[in-house]
Amino acid sequence: MADLSGISSEYMDYCWQDVPEYSVYNIFRGEKLGSLLDDNIIEVKDVPENYDMTKLQHINVSSHKNGKIYVDKESITGFIETLQYPLYYLDYETIFPAIPLYDNSSPYQQIPFQFSLHIQKEMGGNLDHIEFLHTEAGDPRPDFLKALIKNCGSFGSVVVYNQGFESRINNELGISFPEYRVELAKINGRMVDLIIPFRSKYLYHPKMHGSASLKSVLPAFISDLSYDDLEIQDGGSASSLYLSCIKGVLSNKEKKQAYQNLKKYCGTDTLAEVRLLEILHKAVE
Repeated sequence: MADLSGISSEYMDYCWQDVPEYSVYNIFRGEKLGSLLDDNIIEVKDVPENYDMTKLQHINVSSHKNGKIYVDKESITGFIETLQYPLYYLDYETIFPAIPLYDNSSPYQQIPFQFSLHIQKEMGGNLDHIEFLHTEAGDPRPDFLKALIKNCGSFGSVVVYNQGFESRINNELGISFPEYRVELAKINGRMVDLIIPFRSKYLYHPKMHGSASLKSVLPAFISDLSYDDLEIQDGGSASSLYLSCIKGVLSNKEKKQAYQNLKKYCGTDTLAEVRLLEILHKAVE
């Protein structure tokens, strides 16, 4: 998609008033996008069937046109077979202050202060939910690490959504706290990235509008689990709220409510992972 950063929303509203929410700009780039625009093709439905497209672009276009879900059962099955039970569905929340708040940290370093962990011992089995949220004064990382390593066990897949984030945080924690480096490396080695089947379009819903983000995939497939009713709906808001808590901006009453909202948000992330894996299983039944 064209880089529109820095463009005033007022100009965007005016210049793009005739561009639909999901258009060829979302699928194509470079010469392919230019060729379509030269032919005055903006709507995805108007892209010719014989247009030169990659496999993923073709899935995007055809699913949008026919309104049907695309399923690659063989690839989904291959992904599912990489999982080893028990499963540990994991998600982190972090702050990244410009001015370091703690010793042994640097400007804008991601400092984890919370995790949610849903544990499932067998396919379709009951869920155990463990959550960690640092509410005391001081650096959250030592207590975070102890709780994480204690509760992630030693065997079974650690399921995350967009592995690059959690694995990078673990690598940085291992540098800052070398006594935990081996345990963190083992957790990283067990990670399975749930974004893969959606980013690679093994399973694709036209409502995803080309995005494999959790906030796009979840509502496309699941209607009874949503972020819409939560006070916190994204990681940036979670980070800002936590900073308000630890900097004393909020009253004790407000802080207590903020911590409850943080738990609900992070817990929804890992429950979403559980539900999306269920969707993958159903797709190959």
